[in-house]
Amino acid sequence: MTELLLFGALLALLEMDTTYIGQFLFSRPLVVGGVFGFLTGDFLLGLQLGLFTELLYLDFIPIGGVVPPSGAISAGMGVLSVYFFAVPVYFAFFVGIVFGVVFSFIERHIRRWRVAVLQSAEKEIIDGRLSAAQIIVKSLILQYLSVFAFVLVMLTAAGPLLAFISLGLPEKVHIAFKFSYFIAPWMGLAALFISFSTKPKTD
Repeated sequence: MTELLLFGALLALLEMDTTYIGQFLFSRPLVVGGVFGFLTGDFLLGLQLGLFTELLYLDFIPIGGVVPPSGAISAGMGVLSVYFFAVPVYFAFFVGIVFGVVFSFIERHIRRWRVAVLQSAEKEIIDGRLSAAQIIVKSLILQYLSVFAFVLVMLTAAGPLLAFISLGLPEKVHIAFKFSYFIAPWMGLAALFISFSTKPKTD
Protein backbone atom coordinates (compact mmCIF):
# COMPACT_ATOMS: atom_id res chain seq x y z
CA MET A 1 0.00 0.00 0.00
CA THR A 2 2.87 2.35 0.80
CA GLU A 3 4.30 1.75 -2.66
CA LEU A 4 0.96 2.56 -4.24
CA LEU A 5 0.73 5.82 -2.28
CA LEU A 6 4.23 6.85 -3.33
CA PHE A 7 3.57 6.13 -7.00
CA GLY A 8 0.26 7.99 -6.80
CA ALA A 9 1.96 10.99 -5.20
CA LEU A 10 4.67 11.05 -7.87
CA LEU A 11 2.22 10.71 -10.76
CA ALA A 12 0.08 13.52 -9.36
CA LEU A 13 3.18 15.72 -9.11
CA LEU A 14 4.27 14.99 -12.68
CA GLU A 15 0.76 15.60 -14.03
CA MET A 16 0.80 19.09 -12.47
CA ASP A 17 3.52 19.99 -14.98
CA THR A 18 0.96 19.70 -17.80
CA THR A 19 -0.48 23.19 -17.35
CA TYR A 20 -0.25 24.20 -13.68
CA ILE A 21 3.38 24.26 -12.52
CA GLY A 22 6.58 24.57 -14.49
CA GLN A 23 5.62 23.14 -17.87
CA PHE A 24 9.12 21.67 -18.13
CA LEU A 25 7.73 18.71 -20.15
CA PHE A 26 8.10 16.35 -17.18
CA SER A 27 4.46 15.43 -17.77
CA ARG A 28 5.07 14.17 -21.31
CA PRO A 29 4.10 10.48 -21.64
CA LEU A 30 7.62 9.54 -22.77
CA VAL A 31 9.14 11.02 -19.61
CA VAL A 32 6.47 9.63 -17.28
CA GLY A 33 6.66 6.17 -18.87
CA GLY A 34 10.44 6.13 -18.62
CA VAL A 35 10.46 7.28 -14.98
CA PHE A 36 7.81 4.80 -13.87
CA GLY A 37 9.40 2.01 -15.90
CA PHE A 38 12.71 2.68 -14.17
CA LEU A 39 11.11 2.79 -10.71
CA THR A 40 9.15 -0.43 -11.29
CA GLY A 41 12.20 -2.30 -12.58
CA ASP A 42 11.38 -2.45 -16.29
CA PHE A 43 12.69 0.70 -17.92
CA LEU A 44 12.27 -0.54 -21.50
CA LEU A 45 8.63 -1.48 -20.94
CA GLY A 46 7.91 1.91 -19.41
CA LEU A 47 9.75 3.65 -22.23
CA GLN A 48 7.78 1.71 -24.83
CA LEU A 49 4.43 2.52 -23.22
CA GLY A 50 5.46 6.14 -22.84
CA LEU A 51 6.65 6.37 -26.44
CA PHE A 52 3.51 4.79 -27.88
CA THR A 53 1.32 7.08 -25.76
CA GLU A 54 3.43 10.07 -26.79
CA LEU A 55 2.99 9.29 -30.47
CA LEU A 56 -0.76 8.90 -30.02
CA TYR A 57 -1.08 12.21 -28.13
CA LEU A 58 1.34 14.32 -30.20
CA ASP A 59 -1.49 16.25 -31.82
CA PHE A 60 -3.24 17.04 -28.51
CA ILE A 61 -2.21 20.42 -27.09
CA PRO A 62 -3.70 21.79 -23.81
CA ILE A 63 -4.18 25.38 -24.95
CA GLY A 64 -6.76 27.71 -23.42
CA GLY A 65 -9.96 25.87 -22.52
CA VAL A 66 -9.00 22.69 -24.38
CA VAL A 67 -8.72 19.73 -22.00
CA PRO A 68 -7.16 16.79 -23.89
CA PRO A 69 -6.73 13.33 -22.35
CA SER A 70 -3.91 13.34 -19.81
CA GLY A 71 -0.81 11.80 -21.35
CA ALA A 72 0.87 11.64 -17.93
CA ILE A 73 -2.06 9.72 -16.43
CA SER A 74 -2.25 7.41 -19.46
CA ALA A 75 1.45 6.49 -19.43
CA GLY A 76 1.75 6.27 -15.66
CA MET A 77 -1.38 4.20 -15.14
CA GLY A 78 -0.40 1.91 -18.01
CA VAL A 79 2.97 1.11 -16.40
CA LEU A 80 1.41 0.72 -12.95
CA SER A 81 -1.26 -1.64 -14.32
CA VAL A 82 1.51 -3.92 -15.57
CA TYR A 83 3.48 -3.61 -12.33
CA PHE A 84 0.70 -4.10 -9.77
CA PHE A 85 -1.69 -6.41 -11.66
CA ALA A 86 0.50 -8.15 -14.26
CA VAL A 87 -1.76 -6.89 -17.03
CA PRO A 88 -0.26 -7.57 -20.51
CA VAL A 89 1.46 -4.48 -21.87
CA TYR A 90 -0.77 -4.28 -24.96
CA PHE A 91 -3.84 -4.32 -22.70
CA ALA A 92 -2.30 -1.95 -20.15
CA PHE A 93 -1.70 0.60 -22.91
CA PHE A 94 -5.42 0.90 -23.64
CA VAL A 95 -6.22 0.83 -19.92
CA GLY A 96 -3.97 3.86 -19.53
CA ILE A 97 -5.63 5.63 -22.47
CA VAL A 98 -9.07 5.07 -20.92
CA PHE A 99 -7.88 6.44 -17.57
CA GLY A 100 -6.40 9.49 -19.33
CA VAL A 101 -9.69 10.18 -21.09
CA VAL A 102 -11.75 9.69 -17.91
CA PHE A 103 -9.51 12.09 -16.01
CA SER A 104 -10.00 14.76 -18.70
CA PHE A 105 -13.72 14.77 -17.85
CA ILE A 106 -12.92 15.21 -14.16
CA GLU A 107 -10.52 18.01 -15.08
CA ARG A 108 -13.29 19.81 -16.96
CA HIS A 109 -15.55 19.70 -13.88
CA ILE A 110 -12.74 21.02 -11.67
CA ARG A 111 -12.21 23.95 -14.05
CA ARG A 112 -15.94 24.71 -14.13
CA TRP A 113 -15.95 24.74 -10.33
CA ARG A 114 -13.04 27.19 -10.32
CA VAL A 115 -14.91 29.51 -12.66
CA ALA A 116 -17.99 29.30 -10.42
CA VAL A 117 -16.05 30.40 -7.31
CA LEU A 118 -14.10 33.20 -9.01
CA GLN A 119 -16.56 35.86 -7.90
CA SER A 120 -16.43 34.83 -4.24
CA ALA A 121 -12.64 34.54 -4.41
CA GLU A 122 -12.41 38.06 -5.82
CA LYS A 123 -14.59 39.34 -2.96
CA GLU A 124 -12.36 37.64 -0.39
CA ILE A 125 -9.29 39.32 -1.92
CA ILE A 126 -10.98 42.75 -1.91
CA ASP A 127 -12.11 42.28 1.71
CA GLY A 128 -8.57 41.30 2.68
CA ARG A 129 -9.57 37.87 4.00
CA LEU A 130 -7.35 36.06 1.51
CA SER A 131 -4.50 37.04 -0.76
CA ALA A 132 -4.25 36.08 -4.43
CA ALA A 133 -1.25 33.87 -3.56
CA GLN A 134 -3.29 31.93 -0.97
CA ILE A 135 -6.07 31.31 -3.49
CA ILE A 136 -3.57 30.10 -6.10
CA VAL A 137 -1.93 27.75 -3.59
CA LYS A 138 -5.33 26.37 -2.54
CA SER A 139 -6.23 25.79 -6.18
CA LEU A 140 -2.95 23.95 -6.84
CA ILE A 141 -3.42 21.79 -3.74
CA LEU A 142 -6.95 20.89 -4.87
CA GLN A 143 -5.64 19.93 -8.30
CA TYR A 144 -2.87 17.80 -6.81
CA LEU A 145 -5.22 16.01 -4.42
CA SER A 146 -7.71 15.40 -7.24
CA VAL A 147 -5.09 13.64 -9.35
CA PHE A 148 -3.75 11.73 -6.34
CA ALA A 149 -7.23 10.54 -5.35
CA PHE A 150 -8.07 9.59 -8.93
CA VAL A 151 -4.93 7.45 -9.26
CA LEU A 152 -5.55 5.67 -5.94
CA VAL A 153 -9.23 5.01 -6.62
CA MET A 154 -8.63 3.75 -10.15
CA LEU A 155 -5.77 1.47 -9.15
CA THR A 156 -7.45 0.02 -6.06
CA ALA A 157 -10.97 -0.28 -7.50
CA ALA A 158 -10.61 -0.66 -11.26
CA GLY A 159 -7.15 -2.26 -11.39
CA PRO A 160 -8.07 -5.72 -10.04
CA LEU A 161 -11.24 -5.75 -12.15
CA LEU A 162 -9.29 -4.98 -15.32
CA ALA A 163 -6.75 -7.70 -14.48
CA PHE A 164 -9.62 -10.17 -14.05
CA ILE A 165 -11.19 -9.10 -17.34
CA SER A 166 -7.85 -9.43 -19.11
CA LEU A 167 -7.45 -13.02 -17.93
CA GLY A 168 -10.95 -13.93 -19.10
CA LEU A 169 -10.70 -12.49 -22.59
CA PRO A 170 -10.65 -14.98 -25.51
CA GLU A 171 -7.39 -15.42 -27.40
CA LYS A 172 -8.81 -13.68 -30.47
CA VAL A 173 -9.51 -10.56 -28.40
CA HIS A 174 -5.93 -10.59 -27.08
CA ILE A 175 -4.67 -10.80 -30.65
CA ALA A 176 -6.85 -7.82 -31.57
CA PHE A 177 -5.43 -5.82 -28.65
CA LYS A 178 -1.87 -6.73 -29.68
CA PHE A 179 -2.50 -5.65 -33.25
CA SER A 180 -4.15 -2.39 -32.14
CA TYR A 181 -1.27 -1.71 -29.73
CA PHE A 182 1.35 -1.89 -32.46
CA ILE A 183 -0.58 0.22 -34.97
CA ALA A 184 -1.54 2.92 -32.42
CA PRO A 185 1.72 4.90 -32.72
CA TRP A 186 1.47 4.83 -36.52
CA MET A 187 -2.01 6.30 -36.25
CA GLY A 188 -0.58 9.09 -34.10
CA LEU A 189 2.19 9.77 -36.61
CA ALA A 190 -0.31 9.81 -39.47
CA ALA A 191 -2.49 12.36 -37.66
CA LEU A 192 0.56 14.51 -36.96
CA PHE A 193 1.67 14.31 -40.59
CA ILE A 194 -1.77 15.45 -41.74
CA SER A 195 -1.65 18.38 -39.29
CA PHE A 196 1.75 19.55 -40.52
CA SER A 197 0.94 19.03 -44.18
CA THR A 198 -2.31 21.00 -44.09
CA LYS A 199 -1.70 24.37 -45.70
CA PRO A 200 -3.40 27.46 -44.22
CA LYS A 201 -6.18 28.96 -46.32
CA THR A 202 -5.28 32.08 -48.24
CA ASP A 203 -7.73 34.88 -48.94
